[in-house]
Amino acid sequence: MPHSLRAKLSGLRYKGILEDKDYKRLCKALDNENVLEQIQAEIYEEFMTIDGGVHDESAIKCMQIIDKYR
Repeated sequence: MPHSLRAKLSGLRYKGILEDKDYKRLCKALDNENVLEQIQAEIYEEFMTIDGGVHDESAIKCMQIIDKYR
């Protein structure tokens, strides 16, 4: 998660707008978003064809599921 976003969330927690459990939950969710992007990039690299597309149906389905939960 970018430092500036973490700092803003920390400021909201300090002001009492966010509780500690909510702050931790948001930080964890935002950190996991980067992981999903890395997984999707790896799938794309593994199944990318010469013409730049992905033709493996299971790889395309995996990428769609990741997009759905992002």
